[in-house]
Amino acid sequence: MLRASKLLIPLLVAAVAVGGIGVWQRLVLGERYLALGSYIPWGLWVGLYVYLVGISGGAFLVAFLHYALGVGSMRRPGRYAIPFALASLGGGLALVQLDLGHMDRFWTLFTRTSPASLLGWMVWVYTLYALVLAAMLGAMALESRRALRWLAVAGFVLVVTFGGGEGALFGVLGARPFWSSGSLPIRFLSSAFLSGMAAVTFVVAAFRRWPADAEHQAASWFLRRALLGLLALNIVIEVLEVSVTLYTGLPPVVETYHLLMFGPYWWMFWVLQLAVGLAIPLALLASPAGARPAWLGLAGFLVAVGYAGTKQNLVGVGFLVPEFRRLPEAFVHPRLSVTYFPSATEWFVAAGVIGAAALAFVVAIEVLPFLKNHEEWGAARGETRRLAA
Repeated sequence: MLRASKLLIPLLVAAVAVGGIGVWQRLVLGERYLALGSYIPWGLWVGLYVYLVGISGGAFLVAFLHYALGVGSMRRPGRYAIPFALASLGGGLALVQLDLGHMDRFWTLFTRTSPASLLGWMVWVYTLYALVLAAMLGAMALESRRALRWLAVAGFVLVVTFGGGEGALFGVLGARPFWSSGSLPIRFLSSAFLSGMAAVTFVVAAFRRWPADAEHQAASWFLRRALLGLLALNIVIEVLEVSVTLYTGLPPVVETYHLLMFGPYWWMFWVLQLAVGLAIPLALLASPAGARPAWLGLAGFLVAVGYAGTKQNLVGVGFLVPEFRRLPEAFVHPRLSVTYFPSATEWFVAAGVIGAAALAFVVAIEVLPFLKNHEEWGAARGETRRLAA
């Protein structure tokens, strides 16, 4: 067993145990101990759902580069990308399931979905994407390159669909000027590709089983250049969005951006989003040592963590400016407030779900032979096919 796995598994099991307390509170006591209310119906769980599902799509990009586009240096990272994408997707969907007021009615999204419902379509796309990921794991076990190629193409189409669809879910909310933008689907896709590839970069650095040979060096150089390019792309998109939006001078939008940068959670923007998720990784990757596994893995970890803060900012700040100015003063109640900070139950559940997703990934790469010993597994499958022919 890898040293990283030995260190992580006890911590992840503890996180799952803590999460069990939060899940029990949610199932038995309902939403009584959640910090949500009438004015802020979405909080930590929705922000993490958007982040985890997006990071799943970004991780799939690594597999798509190898299995569909034939980028040879992504062979080993692509092997880890599929179980990572499946675990992240499961974690994100579990969080949004727990956020539902009536969790027992989720199945109606499959049976009674309106053709005009974006959320209904997203549920079907998520389901198909999960099936594609499971099928790709099966194709890896069988070393079926043809199946992997076609599944990678189908999966990438689904990634682009739900990646843009997540942005559209927010962008079509005209009552929230901070979200209402046609560029939001593009911003969601670009940030998902960046955070997902960064997460896979960290995973490869932390759970590498292969030697630091020429193929590994080629993978490191490719991931470094890809992350630098995606960082630059995200900077350009965000600068254009913010500058054009602020130039219009719409009061609710300007006020929301002011709260984002100087409000009660200013540190999430300046420290987590900009410093941790952008400036420090950019400096690490641009340095002469940027292709070294340790530096590259650290940069990937920081980008992934920073963009978790980005999604929390997007979801949380959007509710800080009330739709009617005097509404918070008209009725005074803890559930009728535009201020929000996650409760202990929300933190427990978030830690448990993320811990369970990470634990599922670690167990998969330690137990499944075509992931644990994929070099020998591929050679053995190839020899079996040659003898059968």
